[in-house]
Amino acid sequence: MDTILETKDLKKYYPILGGVLRKKIGDVKAVDGVNLEIKRGECLGLVGESGCGKTTLGKTILRLTDPTEGYILFNAPFEKRKRIRELCSSQNSHSSELNLLRREYDLSTFRGKKLKGIRKKMQIVFQDPSSSLNPRMLIKDIVGEPLKIHKMTKKIDEKVLELLQRVGLTEDHLFRYPHEFSGGQRQRIAIARALATNPDFLVLDEPTSALDVSVQAQILNLLKDLQKEFNLTYLFITHHLMVVEYIAKRIAVMYLGKIIELASTRDIFSQTRHPYTRALISAIPEPEVKPRKKRIILTGDVPSPVNPPSGCRFHPRCPYAVDKCKKEEPLLREIGKEHFVACHRAEEI
Repeated sequence: MDTILETKDLKKYYPILGGVLRKKIGDVKAVDGVNLEIKRGECLGLVGESGCGKTTLGKTILRLTDPTEGYILFNAPFEKRKRIRELCSSQNSHSSELNLLRREYDLSTFRGKKLKGIRKKMQIVFQDPSSSLNPRMLIKDIVGEPLKIHKMTKKIDEKVLELLQRVGLTEDHLFRYPHEFSGGQRQRIAIARALATNPDFLVLDEPTSALDVSVQAQILNLLKDLQKEFNLTYLFITHHLMVVEYIAKRIAVMYLGKIIELASTRDIFSQTRHPYTRALISAIPEPEVKPRKKRIILTGDVPSPVNPPSGCRFHPRCPYAVDKCKKEEPLLREIGKEHFVACHRAEEI
């Protein structure tokens, strides 16, 4: 399975301005050096507490916000990605060859028509369909707008009807406004709009969190069916671990702007190595008929992304922290077959 998207040392900082002259006095480090590889046709789950940078990472990958540093390689051949990594790690980090490769494959360098062209292949479904759908537009115009912008077909009405029917809606819904639909129906409309340009890659930003449980199941099953039918690749962002366990093949755990554990869904739930991931899993509610697991209660508050702790960012709340954790930042390293973790004491836990 080839890699459709790769990020290398991706960062997104938001400047903090202060004083009379509004000078920069610091940064909010929303995404701080993320390395990810997403395989074609897979669903990668991205989980973590609110405010850890999940949504910012998704928007940065799609270039809805510009990255501060790093690379976003989309649909780049293996040889080209390998060469870019070699040049970045060598003294040729400013060579003309690297600049040429980045202009061709690195989304962070794309501008104008080139960026507009790549948007056809990368789409997003937002968390709240009520705010992502224009309340003054008819459904036929909302779903058909991407087709008009990218000039993909002259038979727009036929294509819109086909998309609506594929997500479970009918011709009767074409001439209604978003407020006339339920939350689940609005999310189906948002999914239809995202599919309009025949994308290869979708960022799903908590697409079920605003829905009832029964409707969540319907939307998840729809997304799974669409993935198989159109060979889609998903980055599924959520804080709900039971949802991501159902839909994702691999899970990346994010904490304070960094990926701290990355493994298959089965390994994340059965062979968790990072104490933060263990705490998240222990918080999943279970039926009373099952033996109760010991709940892991994390002490302290989540540190500020403006001034993150030195060393391991989780060490102020970690029950296994030692002096090394406070001084030396752990790198994401492989400790099993495709199981990566950023923790000094992963083998002991």
